[in-house]
Amino acid sequence: MTRPAPLLALLIAALSGCATTGLRRYPLAEVMWEDADQRRFRPMPESFYSPYMWDGADNTFFRPVSEFWLFEPSREAVNVNSVDEVPDSSWFQNRLSRRLMSPEQVAQGACGERFDIPGPWTIVGGKPDGANPGFQIRDANGQRYLLKTEGTRQPWRPGAADTIGAAIYHAAGYWTPCNRVVHFDRDILVVDPEATIERTNGVEEPLEQHHIDAVMEAALQLPDGRYRASVSRFIEGRPISPWRYEGVRSDDPNDVVPHQHRRETRGMVVLAAWTDHIDSRQENTLAAWMTEDGADDGYVRHYMIDFGDCFGIVHEWEYLVRRFGHSGYLDFEHVVTDWLTLDLAARPWFVAQEGPAGRTLGYYDVFRFEPDAWRPGYPNPSFDRHTERDAAWMARIIARFRDPHLAALAAQGRFHDPVVERELARILAGRRDRILERYLTRLSPLTWPYVRPREEGGSELCMQDLATWSGIRDRATRRYSARAWAGDALEPVESPGLTRSAEHYVCAALPDVAASAADPTYVVVDVIAQTPGRETTLPARVHLYAKGPGDIQLVGLERPSSVEAPGR
Repeated sequence: MTRPAPLLALLIAALSGCATTGLRRYPLAEVMWEDADQRRFRPMPESFYSPYMWDGADNTFFRPVSEFWLFEPSREAVNVNSVDEVPDSSWFQNRLSRRLMSPEQVAQGACGERFDIPGPWTIVGGKPDGANPGFQIRDANGQRYLLKTEGTRQPWRPGAADTIGAAIYHAAGYWTPCNRVVHFDRDILVVDPEATIERTNGVEEPLEQHHIDAVMEAALQLPDGRYRASVSRFIEGRPISPWRYEGVRSDDPNDVVPHQHRRETRGMVVLAAWTDHIDSRQENTLAAWMTEDGADDGYVRHYMIDFGDCFGIVHEWEYLVRRFGHSGYLDFEHVVTDWLTLDLAARPWFVAQEGPAGRTLGYYDVFRFEPDAWRPGYPNPSFDRHTERDAAWMARIIARFRDPHLAALAAQGRFHDPVVERELARILAGRRDRILERYLTRLSPLTWPYVRPREEGGSELCMQDLATWSGIRDRATRRYSARAWAGDALEPVESPGLTRSAEHYVCAALPDVAASAADPTYVVVDVIAQTPGRETTLPARVHLYAKGPGDIQLVGLERPSSVEAPGR
């Protein structure tokens, strides 16, 4: 079976145009917003078992050693369209990034506007793996869920983290399950006589009352007698197995871009840092086989699952907990450095402290957070390869999460103490702003370009300044400049005049050049944003074709790593 042609075209374009300086011309074509990686095929790919210990050992020991001898040069992500964004695909959907979403829509996550689990809840199986025990249940409508209790070490956080984390990842663009915190009476639970539990060693046994009692003993009981847990609705499609953060599936003809070179898996490191999702590993992913009407052909969709470690997870070993997000489980770089310096080097885990939320949010904080320095529990092959452009792409998405969104998300945790809810929203906002300060002040924060007619005639190019939209820079003191080139030789033309419009957009008048549909003229426009006394960010460079009076087609946006003119 042939590979999808649109994605191959994107791959070729990315490989041929990965340089950010020099003369880069875009073809006269529409911007690609959909990756044709959902073509149906058969048979369903084979599943594989992903043991936790092996994946950790491989990425901590064996992969770094093997890659040391490969001398692989750094390279930009492959699956990026001509305006420096990621197309919709079986991996990623542009949600909050391309459209405004209300706080309620963001907080709903994959559950949608209406969420209801009518009783009785029939227990149909046990949950053998993971940090928190639970059941597989079926509601009165036949919908299946995974129900998990929160344990006693850090009640209130795990279910809230799974719910809020899934909603954040969903709004950011990833495929996630519908997760919710629920409070319920025990008598809503009934047991299917055929229910079984499969142990981690593969042995299956009948689900008995002592299994149920053990789970309920670990559940948090509320003052009104109800129990607290989280539910995760079974995803669409048939589960296959986890997906890996590197390589491609040989049995999936749609899978043509190595996973470590996909922008959505690379840029995810910034989203993980924001939420402190230290367990960003392949065991918390799921590939699903998507079919229609019982057909035997389908395609693979790639889910992110299980966010219960977010927002300050706590374990038994206090010394390790204080290091989470700042050092790996077994971080050889830090071990060796600390040994050579006799443990005298200043470390962020030395000053870790609980905040007003107490043990509920552990050591999840703002004051120690440095986006560049964040680390997951063990190395991730996609995270390790992220570039400035991958991180800046995710930062542009995170900029769309405004304070009302964060307040609505925190409310989904259904915390017992309003202080915890407010504290979580505050920390999310503080960490967000540190991410934006780091990644929206070097490469250009100008985004979402479009062309529109001017009232006085001609056309203008408009872009949104996410630095002022997000509030990290004051719009009143923001200054903009522009320059333009046209023709085959890209000769300089008169500098475009600039105006500001609503919603933090800046617009540059496009030069009037001789052109026709049969003989279009290539035009390049640089727009630079600056805050006096602060930094001057690099240009947003927009590529266009003038095809006649009032007929301008935008074909590309790049963010160069220098201020040199194109072709220099």
